[in-house]
Amino acid sequence: MSSTDDEGGVETTQLSLNILEFVAAQDGVRLREVKTALGIAKSTAHKHLTTLRKSGFLVKRGKTYNMGMKCLNFGERARRRWPGYTHIEDAISELTDRTEEDCDFVAPDRGRAITIAESYHKWVKYKGTSGDSARTYRARMGSYYHMHATASGLAILSTYSRSRVDRIIDEWGLPARTEHTITTREELYQTLETIRQRGIAINNQGYTQGMRSIGRPVYGDQERVIGALSVSGPTYRIDGAVLDEEIPDALNHVGRKLEEAITSQDWIDLSISRFLQRLFQFWSESSILVGKFLLLQWRVLA
Repeated sequence: MSSTDDEGGVETTQLSLNILEFVAAQDGVRLREVKTALGIAKSTAHKHLTTLRKSGFLVKRGKTYNMGMKCLNFGERARRRWPGYTHIEDAISELTDRTEEDCDFVAPDRGRAITIAESYHKWVKYKGTSGDSARTYRARMGSYYHMHATASGLAILSTYSRSRVDRIIDEWGLPARTEHTITTREELYQTLETIRQRGIAINNQGYTQGMRSIGRPVYGDQERVIGALSVSGPTYRIDGAVLDEEIPDALNHVGRKLEEAITSQDWIDLSISRFLQRLFQFWSESSILVGKFLLLQWRVLA
């Protein structure tokens, strides 16, 4: 029988998940690397790797393990089941047409932001980006980001309470990606207050040197934030009126339209659900009445 930890989790399951995360972070691993990295016996590592491989979560080529396609299948299902996803895709397409810049939508996930929709500018590379930044300026589907380092992440954080922001910092920290990244709590608090007043977040080269991004939180039902839209581009192009007016206006227009579409869909889904509930209730009550009538008729005839 599998043992459980103090928080009620199953240790063997957690170990399998830890192995899966380790493999995902590497470019292929071998059995001994898993054994060493997780500090477990070789036989234990082999059993977990074999189970994950047979389940489709890992593949083995020669002696090297890597991620299996079932992970992609599960991730795609999770993405498409995010609240309002169909409308989010339409919003990203419209935002890209309006701004002619890179646009994406991120969702909050346990203290970080993850990209679930994207649309990129036709140019492959921007001048002014170099080194590591040149290779990583683009958001990638399914990639996680520290919220304090991106405009969309900051937009989401601005909707949270101070205590919730503190919990996220305690867990993930405020690591610097560039010399412009926010790295102190006080600077983050001040930035979030400015975002709350403007309704728009601006990240000036905090994630990638030479790149600037603008984000806006997006709300779903009951005023619950479900993510954020953002527009990114080189500092030489996102400047002046483009930065101060054009992109914020486009974000607000598309963002409000997206929220209306999501809210309308939620209302339709709720209405259908209530209709079906009432129909079932009516059917149940009618069945009882019919049953009582038939029983009465039987007694009369008897």
